[in-house]
Amino acid sequence: MTGISRRGVIAGLGATSLAAPFINRRAFAQSGDAIKIGVVTALSGPQEFIGNFVLSGCQIAVDQINAAGGVLGRQLALEIRDDRANPAEASAAARELIGLGANLQIGTISSSVALAMGPLMTQEGGVVITCGAGTEKLNHENYNEHVFRPGDGPYMRMRAQARLMAERQPEVTSWTGLVPDHEYGRTTWAVYVDGLLQFYPEIAKADPEILDPIIVPYGAGDYRTFVTQAARSQAQGIYNSTYGGDSVTLFQQAKPFQLFKDRVLMDSANEFIVAGALKGDTPGHWTGIHWYHETNKGNPLSDQLYDDYVKKTGNTQPMGWVSEAHAGIYAYAKAIEKSGKSDTDAVIAGLKGLEWDTATGKRLMRAEDNQAIKDVELIYIEPDASGPLGYKVTDYVKVDGNTVIEPPTPGEPMTLRKPS
Repeated sequence: MTGISRRGVIAGLGATSLAAPFINRRAFAQSGDAIKIGVVTALSGPQEFIGNFVLSGCQIAVDQINAAGGVLGRQLALEIRDDRANPAEASAAARELIGLGANLQIGTISSSVALAMGPLMTQEGGVVITCGAGTEKLNHENYNEHVFRPGDGPYMRMRAQARLMAERQPEVTSWTGLVPDHEYGRTTWAVYVDGLLQFYPEIAKADPEILDPIIVPYGAGDYRTFVTQAARSQAQGIYNSTYGGDSVTLFQQAKPFQLFKDRVLMDSANEFIVAGALKGDTPGHWTGIHWYHETNKGNPLSDQLYDDYVKKTGNTQPMGWVSEAHAGIYAYAKAIEKSGKSDTDAVIAGLKGLEWDTATGKRLMRAEDNQAIKDVELIYIEPDASGPLGYKVTDYVKVDGNTVIEPPTPGEPMTLRKPS
């Protein structure tokens, strides 16, 4: 594990849509002048906020590649659709885009959408790159050769988070979780526990105590009952995998209870969502992030992506999903260059085993399970009442993905440690 911080270097579908007749479009996809890439992501609804970062990352990457001459002498062109993070709407949009010649697609920030894409892409002859879907099933029991994840999967990130706690907080040995009752919540907690059970004995020389997680409903407006339950827990550390607006509401309601005052808080993946909403009321916490530009200063792709994003949006604090989409578009470009073609079979072959440069450094797409190996990035956020944002990043860490990724087991469930 290696780290870079201000403190120095640290060691280390509705059903109707799917019922349509099978038409194999592989043979005539991408016959026009431009290489079409379909962007299917949430541009309205609860995940619109994330979807807009995905769209910006795609647009910036395409503009950069086209300005440099395109791919094999051809320009890239985006076809954009809103899936509202809904599998039925995503499937309808994906099918439509394949009919328009956009057999290469990107987006799918929702786990349920990503899981629906495999069968559809197999049937229709397309390929899709996800930009943050967190289900472990994607490269395990639901593995499909038409679906690729160029970012860190849940196993990598949650185990990196557990490893960091064993290194930085070896005295915090009792843990509980605030876990939403859905695919992402159950996955993240299970993998985090797996990491605690490995890294605390190895690094902290202590056995962690895993307390029952607090299961919370998705989309609830009132979390005070669950906050009270967490406040009564003897846990020294809390792992949070509630998400977006749910986390903002939960953290707001937790303040009067001083839930996080004397506890370590590890957040799975909210990046700046909670801090941006709560500002000076943000509790100090670690969180996972796909890309933090300060961590990657000096990387030309990162510096250019940050400059182009600020110029495009006026926002100086981009979320990491910008980089995931940016990396995905570059993966397509490199795969087309590698294979010499843009049809589905050629691009799948080009993506498998692909090594390419991104804003977070070099990544490798494993041929066995379509899962990329990339560095995992974590940041520590604290309130900053006098600062322009109301919060500040006071530490950041980069974890070598090779040290925390699981072995490939496509078609098989992931094996995890469980408390005895």
